Amino acid sequence: MQIIPSILVPDEQTFLDWSSSVEDCLNMIQLDIADGKFVNNVTWADPEIIHDKLQIDCELHLMVEDPLAEARLWEEIPQIKRVLVHYESDPKNIADILAQIHSYGWEVGLVLNPETHLEVIDKLTEEIDSLMLMGVIPGKQGQNFIPETIDRLKACRQKYPRMFIELDGAVSEDTLLQIISTGIDAICPGSAIFGNHRTPKENIERMRKIINKLTIDKIPDTISK
Repeated sequence: MQIIPSILVPDEQTFLDWSSSVEDCLNMIQLDIADGKFVNNVTWADPEIIHDKLQIDCELHLMVEDPLAEARLWEEIPQIKRVLVHYESDPKNIADILAQIHSYGWEVGLVLNPETHLEVIDKLTEEIDSLMLMGVIPGKQGQNFIPETIDRLKACRQKYPRMFIELDGAVSEDTLLQIISTGIDAICPGSAIFGNHRTPKENIERMRKIINKLTIDKIPDTISK
């Protein structure tokens, strides 16, 4: 299970501090972009700074009313490998939006809020490379995990066994046991990495140890007697 930290920040310096703190121990970060319309808060995001200073790959989580307009700002940024678009940003035109963003050469992921029915995925599988479910209402870090998310993740894993599936929201050491049981591919912790007295690198290592132990514990004993 990959760890892709969710970086939701108000300013450039916080981004630089957080991203540089994990660059030597991870392959990718997730940059949350909020416009103050699709969600209440506004976050920092500057393509030029990402281009010039980010040393690892990045996926964009677009919490915006107009994902196409936002995506166009990032077309020339080589660090961007995947763009995650909320179904709820424009349900009527979401298929066209996903197809357009796909045409820019990125991997494209569909994001679902907790209240959105999973059935909406069925008509969009041709346009997406990945799926991300929210474990909280999007826009703010530090919220409590919505328990029903576990069943939603399991249902997606069973129905789409080859889909790359991520979870964003309230991912922590306390919720990892339940999350690992779903068989998903990646988690996107925010506060659990950047929001306590330990360093981000220490938090990542602690989380990796838990993931490894829980994953090994799930593997059946197949040694021949």
